[in-house]
Amino acid sequence: MKGAQLRGILIAGTVLLSVALYFAPSQVNQDGTSPKEAHEGHMDGLNPDDLLRSARVSLDTAQLKNLDFFEASLKKAGNKDTALLDGIGRFWDRNGVPAASAIWFERKAEIVKSEQSYLDAAYRYFDSFRMANDTAVRSILVGKAIASYKKVLEINPGNLNAKTDLGACYADGTSEPMKGIMLLREVIAADPNHEMAQYNLGMLSVKSGQLDKAIERFNKVLEINPGRNEVHFFIGQVFLQKGDTAQAIRSYETFIRNAQYDVSDVIKMVETLKKKPA
Repeated sequence: MKGAQLRGILIAGTVLLSVALYFAPSQVNQDGTSPKEAHEGHMDGLNPDDLLRSARVSLDTAQLKNLDFFEASLKKAGNKDTALLDGIGRFWDRNGVPAASAIWFERKAEIVKSEQSYLDAAYRYFDSFRMANDTAVRSILVGKAIASYKKVLEINPGNLNAKTDLGACYADGTSEPMKGIMLLREVIAADPNHEMAQYNLGMLSVKSGQLDKAIERFNKVLEINPGRNEVHFFIGQVFLQKGDTAQAIRSYETFIRNAQYDVSDVIKMVETLKKKPA
């Protein structure tokens, strides 16, 4: 298959791939910017109160009224009522603003100082980091996620889920991707069947051009969780990059058979592949 044809077919899967990559490392910063160890946990250049004020723009009148009531109650309680802090954080969860939610859960964690409270903040900072488009904001948010995950691991070094996400933060959001890869490998050494660690390492193998290793990792994910159907699509993409069209088609067709949502773009891509000369 000619190079131009291959590139066109690879691009055809970009939309689906980008959706699935939300649940794994999306892209390593190419400009080398990252939060430094000395700044982890600090919102340099991003005032939390400014962020919370800007988030209010997305709310309707009824939602604003509810939020104002919660915040006024919290102020009367000296900003120390953990139930109210939790409630405001979950309010922002319901409205789809994880960065705002993370700020409130972090404030709760500063009082409670438990593994779960730091996890609650970490997950949300991680999600908001993955959603951010601005490089500077991404760096700040990933720094906050890293700081929170480190707190979790200080309390419970055996929390492999937290270590996996910490590894993904370093690999995806800093100029120290190898630190993230080493953390992910530590997880695999402790639990070879850790699905998300294998998944993240598979994605990182694709990005680094280690295509055979990527297929190995993705097949391991399917061994652990046969229902992880999008992985068949990723395997198809990797085989296509390797120039093995027949194997790519087989993987895509498995993905199509098991898909529970519209995959018409992938169906068209397979039809195109079948028409191309070997």
